[in-house]
Amino acid sequence: MSQKIKGKLIIIGGGEDTAHEQTILKEVCPVSQGKNGRDRLLIVTVASTSPQETADKYTQFFTDVGVKEIDVLDIPSRDDAHDAAKVQQMEQAKVIFFTGGDQLRITSQLGDSPLYQCLMKRFVAGATVAGTSAGAAAMPQTMIVSGQSDESNRISTLGMAPGLGLIDGVIIDSHFAERGRMGRLLGAIAQNPANLGLGIDEDTAIIVAEDQFHVIGTGAVYVVDGTGITYSSLSEEQSEGIVSIFNVKLHVLGEGDRFNLSEKQPILPEKQAETR
Repeated sequence: MSQKIKGKLIIIGGGEDTAHEQTILKEVCPVSQGKNGRDRLLIVTVASTSPQETADKYTQFFTDVGVKEIDVLDIPSRDDAHDAAKVQQMEQAKVIFFTGGDQLRITSQLGDSPLYQCLMKRFVAGATVAGTSAGAAAMPQTMIVSGQSDESNRISTLGMAPGLGLIDGVIIDSHFAERGRMGRLLGAIAQNPANLGLGIDEDTAIIVAEDQFHVIGTGAVYVVDGTGITYSSLSEEQSEGIVSIFNVKLHVLGEGDRFNLSEKQPILPEKQAETR
């Protein structure tokens, strides 16, 4: 994306705490508060197969942490992404929150529609876009749509597709440690070594602004860097078997840690104060 982006991303690994500290929900909450008509949190349920139930659940969650202006946007068909009234809902949002479900529903319903174009315009202008689970996975240019979560990655099991394009140069996987997804993220990076793999645990999020992110929540974020890969069996003429990958770099970040996306490097603790 060539335009200067004023907005930020809150990318959540799913399973956010809704009953105790509620750290992640509260991170979404304050940026939606204000005194003008655009300071509204919009819950987008397009990923869900139970949109009303999902909407009711998150409306209650955000009400509990103090959000006063909440709207819900459901997009049951692609035709709805061309509806002027729904585009106006997006136009009036300061925070746009994508729920979990199926990331392919997000991209297939929204892709290059008037509603999608409005989303991008709002993000560039300064709106915050948040997403949990499938809502997180759909944010990059390229997203994971299928693959075994609980075993070593096999060449034939990983599915990739174009995402929303809200963040460049990364591939995101959620529910990471809880569902044993290291194998499939490694496979995704073997297919796309120019991208960083970001595995985000449940009740954990990254806050992305410009070319950096920092971690909040109770879990970890795993950054897989394939820049230095010297061999991958994906380059061989085979369609089955375990993916072999040599010389992959891994960083593990906890709450408060920061990462420079353009340099593909974590920011050392003694340097972090300088970047805030």
